[in-house]
Amino acid sequence: MNTVQARLPSWVGVCNVELAPWSARAPIKPAGEIPLKGFQFTAEESARFLRIVAECGRIRGHYDLYRWLAGEVQQFLPHEVLLSAWGDFASWDLKLDVTSGLPGVRTAQLAYCRVDPIIRHAHARWIDGGRTAVLLKPADLEPEQDCHCAIHAALRKMHSVLVHGVHDKRSGRDSLFIALGAGPFAKGRSLPRFLASTDALVAQIDAAFRKVPALPIVAAGSALRESVLDLSMRELEVLESICKGKTNLDIAAALDISPFTVKNHVQRIFRKIGVTNRTQAAARYADAMRDAAAGPGQEQRTAQSNVI
Repeated sequence: MNTVQARLPSWVGVCNVELAPWSARAPIKPAGEIPLKGFQFTAEESARFLRIVAECGRIRGHYDLYRWLAGEVQQFLPHEVLLSAWGDFASWDLKLDVTSGLPGVRTAQLAYCRVDPIIRHAHARWIDGGRTAVLLKPADLEPEQDCHCAIHAALRKMHSVLVHGVHDKRSGRDSLFIALGAGPFAKGRSLPRFLASTDALVAQIDAAFRKVPALPIVAAGSALRESVLDLSMRELEVLESICKGKTNLDIAAALDISPFTVKNHVQRIFRKIGVTNRTQAAARYADAMRDAAAGPGQEQRTAQSNVI
């Protein structure tokens, strides 16, 4: 019997596609459904999912990520807002991002509204569910009723919430994604069928987010601290990491820059704030934080004393 053996890309396994041996003499079956573990992709869905995977590989920046999520991903997970959080949930050392086409619903808004309760509750529900996809109602996330920011306003208008993520067993850290939809997610499909497809899709979403750096979130108080310490936004990020006990290698990996660049930032920071080691830098930063919290008058007095 003449047979043909095909070599498939390694990422085909993400779809959990079960491929049967193919024979040149075997009858060709009409296009139909491809069996997957727990559910079936139709031929159309399979082609669409493979395009999603291919487009994911071409993401280079945040705008690419936004367009990708607004494209064929919507056929599997129709949503208006995607809130993501990744890092060490135990110590609450997280990076946050918001992707949405709704007016005002942007990552920068996170500097002015508290989404920590939403993320904590969503993560707890995901853990309780065995790190499987969880469907919630917007009210289940316990939004702050007195917050009138664009993100909370959008949350109150949503109909459906999907919480899912990816657990990195090597680092012990999680990536969590909270999708908010104005309508039902199933979109004509059965609920079990929709939920069964989310594992493969969220794996691709996680891969897409890992291809772009986290957007900086600058609160009003951060701008005041910058003026007191005379540091750039990047230098402030490095200093905050130093205060958390991070090494230069840790900081380089987190900020997606080289260790040599981190070393230069550290030396420049030390010169600017007048210290000679990390312990002194952390103490100086703590003083600036305390002065910023005390109010503009105290900050001005501190700045004057530094000049004197």
